[in-house]
Amino acid sequence: MEAREYDIVCIGAGGAGVTAAITAAAAGARVLLLSKDPIGYGNTRIAVGVVASCGILPADSPDVFYEDLVVGGEHLNNPKLARVMAEEAALAPAIAESQGALFARDAGGGISRGVAMRAGGHRYHRSVKAHGKGIGLSQALRAAAARSAVDVLEETVTVRLLSDGGRIAGLVAWDLAAGAPVVVRAPAVILATGGLGWMYYPHTDCMRSATGDGYALGYEAGAELVDMEQVQFLPFSCTHPASMVGIFLGEPSFVGPQGRLLDAHERELLVGMETMTRAQVSRVMALELRKGNGTKHGGLLLDLRQNLETPRGRAAWQTMKDVGLLDIAKRAYGPKAYAWQEPWDVVPTVHFHMGGLRIDEHGATSLAGLYAAGEAAGGVHGACRLGSVALAELFVFGRRAGLAAAEFARGADRPPLPRDEAAEAAANVARLPGARGEHRPVTLVRQLQRLMWDKVGAVRDETELSAAVAELRSLADQARSLRLGPERRQSLDLLDALELRLMLLTADIVTRSALCRQETRGAHVRADYPDRDDARWLANIVARRQNGGLSLAVEPLAGVQ
Repeated sequence: MEAREYDIVCIGAGGAGVTAAITAAAAGARVLLLSKDPIGYGNTRIAVGVVASCGILPADSPDVFYEDLVVGGEHLNNPKLARVMAEEAALAPAIAESQGALFARDAGGGISRGVAMRAGGHRYHRSVKAHGKGIGLSQALRAAAARSAVDVLEETVTVRLLSDGGRIAGLVAWDLAAGAPVVVRAPAVILATGGLGWMYYPHTDCMRSATGDGYALGYEAGAELVDMEQVQFLPFSCTHPASMVGIFLGEPSFVGPQGRLLDAHERELLVGMETMTRAQVSRVMALELRKGNGTKHGGLLLDLRQNLETPRGRAAWQTMKDVGLLDIAKRAYGPKAYAWQEPWDVVPTVHFHMGGLRIDEHGATSLAGLYAAGEAAGGVHGACRLGSVALAELFVFGRRAGLAAAEFARGADRPPLPRDEAAEAAANVARLPGARGEHRPVTLVRQLQRLMWDKVGAVRDETELSAAVAELRSLADQARSLRLGPERRQSLDLLDALELRLMLLTADIVTRSALCRQETRGAHVRADYPDRDDARWLANIVARRQNGGLSLAVEPLAGVQ
């Protein structure tokens, strides 16, 4: 089987992937940018477009930002990664602008207090707004890739990473458009595959491509994962109509000084939410919903009406309007909701994943030659990500991973490609079209999604998590007998089948990690362990593949000497 030859393959073409790829190419590496989405898609494209920076206000500094990250992450962050994030956040807008993005600037052409905003969990106004929001960033990324020396392969899903002697040797993928396998030999691979929100559909605001592929691919190849139980829920999303369930309506920093959270009987649950983290608000909501105090649509009431009585409250309305959230509220709930004249029915929705591939400050994983950046990597955010840091992380760690991978590839010999393994992986995919098993892939995908929301959702307990482990095992058994149409090209059946295999593996790691952490910390809420327990659980849960199965270890906090 003929293999393409590159120095680096970057898997995923959102903000982290494009940044890593063009950085590595500029450093002299031969780079292939491979993605199942078009370039610039993924969650980057649907982001609000707010990017964290640092030092816009004189009182702000990397030290202050670092404290905000660690306090917001409930001290589960890898300190070294959080320090890099804080110290290099100011580079993020500059990196994005070098790719063609544009940010709001003041009359003097600078980024100052007047154009900055304070995103959720931050002490100061340090986040800047991109013109065109996520779509603007997406277009800039696509143009930057086109201007670079990077080769591109879109609509191609990675099936397996190949390794030899404890180091990356290449990969096997499937070109969905051509209906044919792709084998690549390369001494370095960068995983920038995004998160796992689609495993919770429809209770997610993430793109359909966010199926957790990178976590499973890295794990199978032998890399370590960290804190996979930490799935972030944004507190405010649509509960109805059915076509808009899970769509993002805002975060705590947007609700103004007079925003209130009410139960279905209009009893007040929370006030002063604009200074709270996403995890803090989502936790209150999830526990209240578990008590049965939700609306007929399964949500709680976000009452923003009193904001209209104060200048600062009206400014909060304008901010929501500027970022487009009021238009979403209008489509879902009508003109009175748009005008904040009646409460919104809201429920937490899966938005981000703090866990991921365990990396060092340069994006290197525990497997030589394998790097990760963006949401595919874990450790930066701890147990709760602050608002607007995800987009900054893409540029900061995408750049770092690209530089490190290029340096590694320059000095590395090329491991032999395990051709038998590559041929087997390709043949396994080629056999799927026309398979006459019992289960359609999409049916099992929908069962997995319901299972994750019902039993591994915003509130967890041992009984439900244990049941989820067993049900995931049953789904994996059923997935051995799939029924697909005969099409080889542009087959959604085939895409569902390839993603299902990886989703089942990632879901199992998330669920067992959640079962392991017997405390409530950040986004991980255990009804049977309702308190944070620093004495026992100020530690990382590290997932490894050992003897063909999952091994979990509780280890001292990474990065602490």
